[in-house]
Amino acid sequence: MSVKKGVMRLLIVLLLVQCGAAVPCTAAGVYRTVEVASLKIIVDSEWGMKTSPGYFPVRVDITNLGDARVIEIIGEGMRFFRTYALAGTYSPAGPPEGIHVRQAVRLSRGDRVRFTIPVPVSADNENIRFAIQENGETLEQLGYTGFQSRSPAAEASALIVAGRSAFGKVASSWPRSASGTMLIAGGRPGPAPLLDFVLEPERLPTNWLGYTSLRAVILGPTEWRLLDEAQKSAILTWTACGGDLFFVDGEMRALFPGRQDATGSTPDPEVRAYFFGRIHRPTSASVQASGLAAVLSAAEKVQDDNWALPAIRARDWGLIAARGFRLPIPGVNGVPARAYLSILIVFSVLIGPVNYWLLWRRRRQVLFVLTTPLVSAVFIVLLAGYVLAAEGLAVHGRATTFTMIDQVRKQAVTRASMSLYAAGMTPGNGLQFPRDVAVYAIGTDGYGSRDAQALDLTETQRFTSGLIRARTPANLEQIAFRPARERLTFETGASGMTVVNGLGATVTTLVYRVGAQVYTLTDPMPPGGRGALRAGALPPLTVVPSGLPLSSRFQQLLLNQPDGSYLAILDRSPFLEPGVSGVIEQASFHVVLGWPEGQP
Repeated sequence: MSVKKGVMRLLIVLLLVQCGAAVPCTAAGVYRTVEVASLKIIVDSEWGMKTSPGYFPVRVDITNLGDARVIEIIGEGMRFFRTYALAGTYSPAGPPEGIHVRQAVRLSRGDRVRFTIPVPVSADNENIRFAIQENGETLEQLGYTGFQSRSPAAEASALIVAGRSAFGKVASSWPRSASGTMLIAGGRPGPAPLLDFVLEPERLPTNWLGYTSLRAVILGPTEWRLLDEAQKSAILTWTACGGDLFFVDGEMRALFPGRQDATGSTPDPEVRAYFFGRIHRPTSASVQASGLAAVLSAAEKVQDDNWALPAIRARDWGLIAARGFRLPIPGVNGVPARAYLSILIVFSVLIGPVNYWLLWRRRRQVLFVLTTPLVSAVFIVLLAGYVLAAEGLAVHGRATTFTMIDQVRKQAVTRASMSLYAAGMTPGNGLQFPRDVAVYAIGTDGYGSRDAQALDLTETQRFTSGLIRARTPANLEQIAFRPARERLTFETGASGMTVVNGLGATVTTLVYRVGAQVYTLTDPMPPGGRGALRAGALPPLTVVPSGLPLSSRFQQLLLNQPDGSYLAILDRSPFLEPGVSGVIEQASFHVVLGWPEGQP
């Protein structure tokens, strides 16, 4: 059986390599309806076949016609990486690594549940197959879904949401043609396939993570009205986290009904910032005339690459600073290889030649079978003691975070770069994040983690393996959007301007810009404290550490701070999800851009 599995794995890898030479076409995947063991299950994994690193959404609809039960959705797949050279060529980077995704679902009699399974993707080629299991028994196997997931942002698929409407009829002809050719029967080159794909409104994901690997989402007013609240929330959350949403022929108040802060009294602009993302309002006639490729290219000029999705478009994506760390952690220099090697050499000499020579002199060679395990046990204790004394058992970390808060909407979005180092041992439960936080493992070379991954989505997003290992750098990117009651409250009195700290952490530096005036904090302000502001700006170089790999981002932000906003630097970030408790954070840098009167 193992030989057959090995042959099948090899065939899949060869197929993926061949697919890498020819650009894949339009949406592909599995759409199946299964009726088995009193269950009616619809699995929909049709999605863009050329995506950027992010998540791949598998939509599941389950109706239970039997007794109460717990079933499991199990995904098994492989990831194929290539190593890129400076000349632009590539070569295989070792054997493919596996990925295992699990989600348990508890069902009562008559229950119908709809949910989205977000599968993290980051390899050059990937495939995954899902199975339905109950009590360890496989009820149904579904076919493989294969795709490319390391495409540059501009070459990633865009999703066009088209129903049975006038917009749907026109937009169905908009998908761009991919570069390259496709091999058809007889090995002859065929026409360029389509890069973008079209889905009906009811087939959209209910989890925003599924959109993170796309270039853009395009839909019309009719399609928006057909979405349920979970689907609408997913699209708006993705937009807030940096996505480009094209609401063709639509009005802003349709996206935010009853929200005066979102619509305002002035006419809707053609492009509106929404946290890190942008909402575009072209007409269907303009898109038809210019072509979707030109419209998407023009949108890039008004989007900030540093914060836009897909995340791979950031200019410093994949930057590794030193020793395998994206953010070098003070005092952590990686594995002490020389010390370990010295201990092993001494151990080898003592357990072998020295041990034998001493026993030979005493003519007690028969005791060799006792002294050998005894010496081994002593050295194991010494080595463990050295590791504990030198590094301890804690997880060390360093993070750079940027949070944007809209105090009127009471919402916040955070983007973070984080390096972790587990000293003594790998955390027992791996890394655990909320289900709606996007996590990117970028590895120690910037091309993504090549370790086999195991992800349990039953309660949270728990990576039991593949993200962090003992005495090895772990580098993560993170994007999160959540409700936020954190705020700064500014007051003007006879003695000047003061501020009350409701951010939940100590504010070490504060710059508040209103009108033509800039105010700064005089002294650090603890949580719940009140501080005095004085007129005058701060030089960016004194605020942003010069040695920070991402320092240029924040220096530009200080130089071009928007009117009506504040920039606060915190000693820690209540918006960061480190994935493991008890992290010893060192030299982190946390920035908050807040809008007391709402984002304009």
